[in-house]
Amino acid sequence: MQIEYGFAEYDRYTGDIGFNINLPMDGATGGNFYEFLRSAGEHGWELCTSFPSSSEGETRALAGAGLRKSEDAAEEIALIFIKR
Repeated sequence: MQIEYGFAEYDRYTGDIGFNINLPMDGATGGNFYEFLRSAGEHGWELCTSFPSSSEGETRALAGAGLRKSEDAAEEIALIFIKR
């Protein structure tokens, strides 16, 4: 049995879901958080774990909005998925 892993990040500030090109989630589409989770599940992806992936005070680029400093470590949430 081959196991695949997928990685996405949920940005609580913008509400966007970003995919990682090194661990793509084939078939899953973006949208709001609910739509993303539904799409991932429909394509066989199971959520394994999640954890804060930002650092308080970290400066990061936002698409079309310039730079922003993170207010807390949970501003971005890493989502790790598995597909069996």
